[in-house]
Amino acid sequence: MSGLLGVMTALVMTAIPPGGGAPEEPVPGDGWEGRTYVGVAVPLAADGFALEAEQERDDGFSVTLGLRVGFNLGKWIPVFEDGAPDSLRVGIEPGARFYLKGPVLEGLWVGPRLEVVHAWRTQAVWQVGGAVLSGYSFRFGDGFTVQAALGLGALYRPPIPGFSLWTVRVAPRAQLSLGWSL
Repeated sequence: MSGLLGVMTALVMTAIPPGGGAPEEPVPGDGWEGRTYVGVAVPLAADGFALEAEQERDDGFSVTLGLRVGFNLGKWIPVFEDGAPDSLRVGIEPGARFYLKGPVLEGLWVGPRLEVVHAWRTQAVWQVGGAVLSGYSFRFGDGFTVQAALGLGALYRPPIPGFSLWTVRVAPRAQLSLGWSL
């Protein structure tokens, strides 16, 4: 019993900060104080939408993460027919942005992103690729943010029997994103 009491006392003593329980001042550089952006991105081509997040990591540098859901609108709206037989795609898009002009979330940027997609056609397949984007972020008032991006990407996908012999598809990327930065 005295051993248990000793262990409990030691745990309580280590949990109480020095100075009689007063909280310690944070150490400069001991934590992140940058801004975060959360929004919905809509590609300027028939490719679904994405939930995106961007987090400032350093002055002029941020990391991004997008969760994209895509579908072939050509099945329902002939104007969007692109010949791709994919009916549903779900993907993740991690990336980085380097701000060339202006602070993070308020200026001109360029950056790469990785694209990993799980597509369902007649069978489920994985697709992987990447893109390089350039864009501009506009922050208004209390944090409403608009981001526009243009770029070029490539996506490797398994051959489609009877449709395509190419396994790498290079295509432009363009999107408009609306959300809030905190």
